[in-house]
Amino acid sequence: MGMQKKIFIETEDVRTRLALVEDGEVVEYYQERPGRAKLAGNIYVGRVENVLPGMQAAFVDIGLDKNAFLHLGDIQVSRSEFGEELEKRLSAASVRRLLRRGREITVQVIKEPGGAKGPRVSSHITLPGRYAVLLPGVEYVGVSRKIEDEGARERLRTLAEECRPAGMGLIVRTAAKDAPEEAIREDAAQLAEAWEKISVRAQHSTAPALIHQDEDLVRRSVRDMLSPEVSEIWVNNQAQYEQLRVLCEDRADIVCMHENPTPLFAFFGLDSKLEKACARRVWLKCGGYLVIDHTEALTVIDVNTGKFVGAQSLDDTALRTNCEAAGEIVRQLRLRDVGGIVIVDFIDMARKEDQQRLLGCLREELKKDRTKTNLVGLTELGLVELTRKKLRQPLYTLTRRTCPRCQGLGTIPCEEELALSALHQLRVKAAHLNAGCWLITASQAVAGQLLLLDPPEGLTVYVCAQSGRLDENAQIDAMEPEQLPAKAKRMTTSKEKE
Repeated sequence: MGMQKKIFIETEDVRTRLALVEDGEVVEYYQERPGRAKLAGNIYVGRVENVLPGMQAAFVDIGLDKNAFLHLGDIQVSRSEFGEELEKRLSAASVRRLLRRGREITVQVIKEPGGAKGPRVSSHITLPGRYAVLLPGVEYVGVSRKIEDEGARERLRTLAEECRPAGMGLIVRTAAKDAPEEAIREDAAQLAEAWEKISVRAQHSTAPALIHQDEDLVRRSVRDMLSPEVSEIWVNNQAQYEQLRVLCEDRADIVCMHENPTPLFAFFGLDSKLEKACARRVWLKCGGYLVIDHTEALTVIDVNTGKFVGAQSLDDTALRTNCEAAGEIVRQLRLRDVGGIVIVDFIDMARKEDQQRLLGCLREELKKDRTKTNLVGLTELGLVELTRKKLRQPLYTLTRRTCPRCQGLGTIPCEEELALSALHQLRVKAAHLNAGCWLITASQAVAGQLLLLDPPEGLTVYVCAQSGRLDENAQIDAMEPEQLPAKAKRMTTSKEKE
């Protein structure tokens, strides 16, 4: 029995959410809000603002708050300009030879903006359809690597050669494997027509201008996710229900309307599953668990046996835990939309055959991922390295914010350390200011620690506990004895405590 997939689309006034479920587990999640539609896939006529030879890149104004980043390798170059040895000459070319400030250029967003960075763009335009992807600037024909049958690959390659527009390229998508030939031809023709309209807009637009917006979440769900394994598509919006039935054509019967008063995601138990999507610790069915930490440069995943003690030997326990972890790791990368470098510290395995079996298991799981991922392999330290293409900001950056107390560290100073720090700050102030006495106002926990310590020599110090105050926000004031609050307690020396 093959994998069972379902798509759930919940539309509310403030957002639209989509979850792809495979065998009962959420593996992909997307959301869009009015006025905050995704940028990836959009095509703009932009104006070059800055050319940076030192970075072999340029910044392009496409009409957003932040200029877009265009790298030398993402600039479309015609063969008439560089001859046959295009790649070799391009790698040695200076970005100044290709671009100048003020030049208008047609670009497509290939990476969403995030943090302090604007979007990344490319002049290599791609137009995705249901069965094919059009490459307007490249004469190239390709077939999805996920179609492994050689006979099917050759048939589709021949078909693509026949129906690709002159001077353009065409890549056949995985969904085309069992699709009728006429449907693929029609898809390619529609893409060519769409590009013709975009080209006309580009010629008559003044930079910066948006000339093509990628399809909305509902249409993309059919374009990119619909496959024979998808058995149901659930929606809670009547207009979208009717739209999807048209888009799914001969498979309209899989579109289901949710009419229960309980919201769609809550009814199918998706809300509770999504709450765990940003958890640091993820439990495995065997009793082991993953620890997932995100840094600015990479994502680190640690695999632990946890409660699982195995039944035969340590080697078998490690292999079983690691193989189950491999499947969960790929699911978490897809669900969290993690991109960039990923380092996995699996449980150590001494046997080479076990290591190869684990890598094979990981490769099989990665085939389920629609985003391109490169499995580098095992390092000398036994770590598994892989890179996943970064298209959007990961889920945790969209649904979480940095804790204002720990500033992303995940920990804050303990009460004892904060009490010692308060006394140090008191000594600094007392060195420049004479006072009858000193008052430290602190949280109850820090105040309790202060009263266990000795006051600085020669100083009279009172402590006032204040409920609701954050531990790290101790306040130090110079006072006269008659100004002290009634609940202030004097710090006593060790001898006095005795």
